[in-house]
Amino acid sequence: MFPLKLMTRSLLLFSLIILGISAVLPLSSNLRSAGQQAARSILAAPTPDVSWIHSFTPISEGVSTKDPVILGWGGVTLDEASTGQMQTTIERLNQSGYDGIRVGFSAGVTQCSSGELGSWRPAWLADTIQIAQQYNFWVILDYHSYTDLVDGVCEQQWLSFWSGVLSTNWGYSRIVWEPINEPAGSVSGLSTAYQAWITQARTLGDTHWIAIENTISNDGCAFDPLSLVNCYPTVGDPLNQTFLSIHPYLFYDIWQSGGYGNCGPSTTNAWGNSTAECVANIYNQGMLQARASYHIPILDTEGGAVYYSCNNVCASPPDAVGIDDASYSSTTLHFIQYLTNQMGSEDMGWLWWEAGEGSCCGALDTWGNLLRFQPATRPESADQPPILQTRTGLTVTVGSALSVRINASDPDLPAQNLTLSCINCPAGASFPRVAGLSHVTGVFTWAPSAAQGGKSYNITFIATDGIQSSSATLEVIVYPSNSPPNTSLPMGSPIVWLTVGGTAGLALLTASRLYRRRVAPAVTFAPKRWSESTNKV
Repeated sequence: MFPLKLMTRSLLLFSLIILGISAVLPLSSNLRSAGQQAARSILAAPTPDVSWIHSFTPISEGVSTKDPVILGWGGVTLDEASTGQMQTTIERLNQSGYDGIRVGFSAGVTQCSSGELGSWRPAWLADTIQIAQQYNFWVILDYHSYTDLVDGVCEQQWLSFWSGVLSTNWGYSRIVWEPINEPAGSVSGLSTAYQAWITQARTLGDTHWIAIENTISNDGCAFDPLSLVNCYPTVGDPLNQTFLSIHPYLFYDIWQSGGYGNCGPSTTNAWGNSTAECVANIYNQGMLQARASYHIPILDTEGGAVYYSCNNVCASPPDAVGIDDASYSSTTLHFIQYLTNQMGSEDMGWLWWEAGEGSCCGALDTWGNLLRFQPATRPESADQPPILQTRTGLTVTVGSALSVRINASDPDLPAQNLTLSCINCPAGASFPRVAGLSHVTGVFTWAPSAAQGGKSYNITFIATDGIQSSSATLEVIVYPSNSPPNTSLPMGSPIVWLTVGGTAGLALLTASRLYRRRVAPAVTFAPKRWSESTNKV
């Protein structure tokens, strides 16, 4: 090894320090002094052009501390992930401005399970999450049952089932667990059950959001703002990631029987828009007061414009439209529209019922198509673009072959499928498309023809993870066969660079039989990178 000059070693040490690389060198006092002087000289010098250097933002910056406001629809069954319907529904919701989907199941979980909305399979949830990731969608997993928490055996089965779900690493942060749909029971009993569920979840290391349901959803509360506040189960969450939920409906049969308190039928209070607004205002006041009292945000996981509470149409208002779960009336549509407007101005989330169970009963095609709302604010995708870098200035002579290995990587966790391809390879060149998890390598080979000599080619490679993409352009100059080779660069010499940084990647290019002119052109380190969202609008 050749001895380094004093200043050279000092500059090397200083450069390593800047890059965050520790080094231990046998330094004399003179060398230490020279190093300090070199550092002062560099820091005092004019700032060079370092536009190629990546800048990094600490994780704590750029992360919103505001509670999420989720807008979407429910009534979607988990098994739709296996039929292709889930993809269609999420695409439609995404195009309409929503950012959440409530997916339900219940069959066979406990001996008290309602059996509604089909069965549970982990693979179906994994498929649903994979689809949701494409659109940065929230998935609300709804155990659509009712009486599990008023039976001791069923409650233990319920906790045991959820233990398996919560112990699984689903690899996606935008999940809301809904432990049970509309639980029967007292406020105190449900508070104890929900608290046991939350304690289990956090003990197992789960960090997702959780929805807690008001008892009025199972006929367990009076209808006035203060009663609604007191009918939310009370829980403590060390992560403060719980939502309060209530399921607002205006059912004609319940209204007729006086179930909506001061908004019930009277000589001055007929079925119509004034009644709709009266009921909406009480729901809204209860939610506002509960949010202020418990310091927990609102996400109503169900609600809508259907006008009857029973399994079959038990009472039809004079303004009814339709007779299935997608039915509504002019009054109930006014109710849900009025409440949607209020919640939108107050940063409250909602998931209305029902988008449709498969091909059945989709309210999106009836009153859902008439609903007006402020589309969900789209956060920047959590997905990071792939890393792909290359350099300029490679040369090859006609009659020789160029072989370049190009690496691309994706920093996202969990690992995502990554595809690397060439989008404008010149005639005769080869770059087979490659795909894999997190890191892929492709080999570009080219033996230019005589007709291709004397020209410069910009060859673009693109890497995509299905959501974002990055591209880089490789410049290759082809010299005629009579151009002299550059003897200063031996055949098969590797050209390597390393980009150091928190999310930066490494690109390794190996050029075989690479020739350059005797007076080589200037080589510029110029990584080119951009990203583009492929989210459908």
